[in-house]
Amino acid sequence: MAENTSSFRRDVKVADRHPPFVKVSRADVDQLVTEIMQVKEFLPKVLNADLLSVYNKLDHCEQELEISEAENKKLRLELEQMRTHYDTDMEGLKKRNDSLLEDCERYREEKYKLKCQLSDVSQQMGDQSEYCSSMGAAVCTLLWRVSRQQESVTSLLGGNKAEEFLQITSRTIESYFETYNEEDEKETSEEFQFVLALTGTITNMAAAAQGRDFLVSKDSGRVLIDSFITVLGVSAAGKNVKIRNLILMALYNISINLSGLQYIIKKQGILANLMQVIGGESDSELRLNAARLLQSIVMEPNSLPSDTLDSISLPVLQNLARTAKGELRDTLHEVLSDLQSYHTEDY
Repeated sequence: MAENTSSFRRDVKVADRHPPFVKVSRADVDQLVTEIMQVKEFLPKVLNADLLSVYNKLDHCEQELEISEAENKKLRLELEQMRTHYDTDMEGLKKRNDSLLEDCERYREEKYKLKCQLSDVSQQMGDQSEYCSSMGAAVCTLLWRVSRQQESVTSLLGGNKAEEFLQITSRTIESYFETYNEEDEKETSEEFQFVLALTGTITNMAAAAQGRDFLVSKDSGRVLIDSFITVLGVSAAGKNVKIRNLILMALYNISINLSGLQYIIKKQGILANLMQVIGGESDSELRLNAARLLQSIVMEPNSLPSDTLDSISLPVLQNLARTAKGELRDTLHEVLSDLQSYHTEDY
């Protein structure tokens, strides 16, 4: 057995030193030669400049692909970072949104509480306003009745609250007419009764000589006279007739005082306002009181500026006198007589 093994190893070594030949047929060799010649013939045609250009382009594309892959990887990293930041921001925004919703809910509850408190306060203010109006109407109505006596007027003016009372009256009347000038305020309302009583008290005050002098000589009294004249100029036709009647009566009483007459005359538009009341109102008493005040102003026309008298249209006044009746007609005729005598003397 050992001898056979040794003999096999010697045969292998001999075979390694002298490899066996492969027998190839002549036809195969000729075919191989032919193929080699064909390759040599066609290889230059295949491996031309276009193929090399394509190869170079392919190589360039591979390089660009590598660059694109690198940029893509970079962009993926950036996108991942952005996504991380986005998730973080969204979480922060969600927390902030939740916080804002909580604040909104808290503010809504606070608003509701404040609204309830405001409603309660408004109700309280309404009750207080109604009480004050009721109290003011009652007190001023009593004061109006008391002021009919001249001794009472003297007592009222002797106190240290007389000017303050005139200031309150002025502000109250202006405020009332600003609010209810175009509206039909019920005469039974506390506000109407309050303003009516205030105006009536001033009318009674002006009926006394001491009261007229007080109204004309004090700043608060002149401010009140201005308020009366302003109200007459802006009042809507047919509205607040009772109050305006008292205002016209008060101005008439003031015009009896020479200083009061001169003060009224200086007010622009007073005669035009009176003519508007006489010609545009339907209430006979209101028209008569306006005519009386007009008569008081033009009773002594020589003391009036000429441009003031020229603002009165005689034809309009004559037409009003023809259509008027009773005491209003007589008063307008007297006004016409005074104006015509003035124009005759001037002529």
